[in-house]
Amino acid sequence: MPKQAVIKSEKHEIKESNSPKLVISPSDIDIPRLNLVQKTSDINGPVGSVVLDRKHTLLEADEATEVVVVSALKRWRENIPFDNDEVPRIASTEEEKATIDASSEYGTIEFADLVLMFAKPDETEDEEAYNVPIGDSMYALGKLNTAKDAYRMTYKRLATFSAFNPEALVSHRLWSFKSELITKGKYSWFVPSLTITKNEPTEDVKEFVDRLTS
Repeated sequence: MPKQAVIKSEKHEIKESNSPKLVISPSDIDIPRLNLVQKTSDINGPVGSVVLDRKHTLLEADEATEVVVVSALKRWRENIPFDNDEVPRIASTEEEKATIDASSEYGTIEFADLVLMFAKPDETEDEEAYNVPIGDSMYALGKLNTAKDAYRMTYKRLATFSAFNPEALVSHRLWSFKSELITKGKYSWFVPSLTITKNEPTEDVKEFVDRLTS
């Protein structure tokens, strides 16, 4: 993926406090990337699998697990072709998007960064991937970049749930997450998918997410 240029950024500093704790925001936390392994990927792992930090396989293709959606940030990216050396500009607001659209021959495309939390399965011993202790369990945190079909099958489903359930918090429900194969014409590739469940995370997890995103 080409490097991205942010159209406008704000300076974030660690503030001094009488408390021994650092004053931080979610953007200060180093969260590793989640990738879906495609046939052309240079990431170690079975095709279709979900890999954290390019080395930890969390799920096989079409294997579902319940996750917590910690955050979901929608933005727009200049729709520059993949093999073009130009750096795409990024917009965080409708106004910034309009500015890019007015001066770009490529236009813009919606995308979203999702932060997901996975509970450690009983059968795994991967301590490095699941390194976030909450209550009596360990969790893995990962950031997933979604666009096009991946955006539609993740962020739009979150937005739809939120629109029809304005009093419910997306992060206070468990979502079924998997990597599934889609085919269009002669081409096939794996995309992430989120589906709402009736289940909720533990109170410890809810408190953790609320504290992280407040």
